[in-house]
Amino acid sequence: MTNDSESDSEQDSESELEDHAGLKIRKLPVVGILLVELCERLTYYTLAGTQKIYLQNQLKKTPSTSAALNSVFNMLCYFWCVPGGLLADSIGRYKTIIAAGSIYAIGTICVGISVIYELQASLGWLFMLGSLVLIAMGTGGIKPNIANFGADQIGDEGYSFAYGSGAGCMILAVLIFVGFTGSYTMLPGNGLGPVRRLIRYQYYSVWHGGGWKAAMSLAGFLCLPLFYIVTLADTLLSASAEKSNTEVFTDPCAAPLTEAPPRMLHGGGGGHGVLSDIALALGSMACIFLVVANVNCTWVQELKQEVSFGAKDARQTFAAIPMIIVVNIAFNLCYNSMNNAFPSQACQMDLRLGTTQLNGAFFNIADAMAIVIFTPIFESCLYPLIARVKGSPVRLGQKIIAGLVMAAISNVAAAILESMRKDAPYLCGDAGFSQCAPGYSDDGAEGTRMKDISAFWIFIPFALVGIAEILVNPCMYCFSYEAAPLEVRSLIQALNLFFMGSVSNAFTAVVSKLLYPNDLDKGSLDNYYFVNAILAVIGIAVYFLITRCGDHGHEIRPAIEKELVVGPMEEDSPPDV
Repeated sequence: MTNDSESDSEQDSESELEDHAGLKIRKLPVVGILLVELCERLTYYTLAGTQKIYLQNQLKKTPSTSAALNSVFNMLCYFWCVPGGLLADSIGRYKTIIAAGSIYAIGTICVGISVIYELQASLGWLFMLGSLVLIAMGTGGIKPNIANFGADQIGDEGYSFAYGSGAGCMILAVLIFVGFTGSYTMLPGNGLGPVRRLIRYQYYSVWHGGGWKAAMSLAGFLCLPLFYIVTLADTLLSASAEKSNTEVFTDPCAAPLTEAPPRMLHGGGGGHGVLSDIALALGSMACIFLVVANVNCTWVQELKQEVSFGAKDARQTFAAIPMIIVVNIAFNLCYNSMNNAFPSQACQMDLRLGTTQLNGAFFNIADAMAIVIFTPIFESCLYPLIARVKGSPVRLGQKIIAGLVMAAISNVAAAILESMRKDAPYLCGDAGFSQCAPGYSDDGAEGTRMKDISAFWIFIPFALVGIAEILVNPCMYCFSYEAAPLEVRSLIQALNLFFMGSVSNAFTAVVSKLLYPNDLDKGSLDNYYFVNAILAVIGIAVYFLITRCGDHGHEIRPAIEKELVVGPMEEDSPPDV
């Protein structure tokens, strides 16, 4: 009897694996979706990677303001993920993706027209409209829904299968990152009912026994829009008011040194103002309030009238917020260095390749290469090896901690390279000026000198960020999917993306105004890197606090609660040999 039962169990297991493997048979829809997502990501990263250089050299913005505007662009792209997730839960993901894709296409057309050489000066406003408004809205409608399309095609059981096995986890990472689905099927939306109920639970609990935690949670949510408003105002006002800010620039290779005409593209340090301080304070308050209030979120009170989305579901939703905030802010502040600081640093290193110069954004390829190379190594070799050594599978929490450590190391490595770059001599003579650094003129007669250190050294921090991405981002997508009740999965995935890209870039925009130097040779870019690395280390400490202290986790769905513990549990059994 036992043998028959075991045989039936094995057959069921084999059937389950065959069912999951069957998802891979639908090759034509898969190829179509991959191509669509490839085109969208190529457009996004092309603009994100070159926007700062275009703003500082063509639209004549200072480097610190250009970096802040680029962070605002990324911030807005992820900000629209929340409305995109809400809309998908209401009208369905298919309609949302189609509508967002159309807006995205219009935005790219606007940007394409505005960068025509003869029209650049007069159509700067169109560039801003296309990039900061239309493309941002389009991205926000596509990104949160593509990920859930892939997860929905697998289903809850398939998702656990994918996460629980080595090869399955690799498949999941690919699904999440490139929006793999069997086809664009019309899936019914869940409506805005659960979202409205979450708001009701929040407000009702403030006045009916939720205590100070309910009030603090509400205050955190209210601080977020204020944070955005002040950050936008600070960045846009600085961009419009900086034209009178000029400083004399001297060519270090001139003998003797002679003064060049005054230009606004060089200065000793980043900008600083009252609005920057207010924005930083509001953002910090919002994150601290939301984390503290929703650790052990027993403050959620039952509503008087019976509803299908109950208090338990609301607690599970709110309980996911601390993890989403802490990990995403700590990781993405380091990650965002890859968007502006790393390329800018490379632009003032030796970019020459034969008779041409590379663009600083080119070195972003090291991040992609690291992901492609190390993902199969981690999944097929490293994780199984670690599991055998420690006697239990590598947990989600352990991957996240390792990723945060790697992100901090990447910024420390960049700071060391920056110190080496500043100590290196200038490249004079036939080397010319850097074509992607501040102040480069169309005729090549003016600009910023490169330093005699190969720009290919910047591959190291880029690659380290790529390795950190492998460890952190798929785990956070998994957490957001598994920790969320079914009715609000799009919303929680959107919140994950919101803090991952939008809130973190809002912080980066403020920090750029405070610490990002307009002239890397005079300022201290390494301070910017060290601040990011320190915040990543603080994030690790806070992660341990929210996952190990008190009873936090009891409200999180059992599917994910155990995976948050960073260390083997007694009830774990050794992995199959």
